[in-house]
Amino acid sequence: MTTTNKTTKGATAAPQHHSSPSSGGSWVNEANLGQLFEDIDKILQDMRVDMQTEALTTAERRRLLGSGVRRYGFIDKVSDVAGANPEFAPPFFSDTVLKDKIREIEILRNISVALNQMTRITDDVLLQLSDDAFQLALGYYNTVREAARRRQPGAQAIFNLLRAFFNRPRRTGGEPTEQEVERDVHALLHGKKDGEIVIKNERPHVSGGVHEVVDEVHSGRVAVKEVVEGQEKV
Repeated sequence: MTTTNKTTKGATAAPQHHSSPSSGGSWVNEANLGQLFEDIDKILQDMRVDMQTEALTTAERRRLLGSGVRRYGFIDKVSDVAGANPEFAPPFFSDTVLKDKIREIEILRNISVALNQMTRITDDVLLQLSDDAFQLALGYYNTVREAARRRQPGAQAIFNLLRAFFNRPRRTGGEPTEQEVERDVHALLHGKKDGEIVIKNERPHVSGGVHEVVDEVHSGRVAVKEVVEGQEKV
């Protein structure tokens, strides 16, 4: 599986795409997956009926004992020993039932391994498909951005609509983070925003001092971050 992670910057650069499977041109076979979903749903319904519950609670999961390597080895060994020495079995014990449960454990553990592998592969493919889709969308966005800079009719409205997805508005009423202050300083130095940033600092005498940052860059709103003796407070 060959992948490329090159991000386009200009409007003329073509996005790079991950290679698709040679059999069909798409990672997702909807017909096969539709049947797979139906089969999985049927299996899950049957399992819920057998368990007589929808899902275990957190407390129930903590209370129940699983079957790790050592514990499973213990269960399997007891099954062998009990079959050869039934005289020590308590009244409620059934070696046949124990062997049946061991077989079910083996089946479910194999299913769990397969599903975990499928989940990992699905996550990988999902990331690649998402990156491909984003690169395609980004190529269109870059073209619209360049068209808006050239004042091409209709481009500015589309650009304003799309660039909202790249804006990260500051939390209402929250103090500016260190990264936000650095971005604002950079924007002021390059003339990209209006406003001012005032930094006040009192040198510590014994332990810690007072450090205050007043950021008035974003929309004329003042956000203050004060640090006293190494701890932040509003």
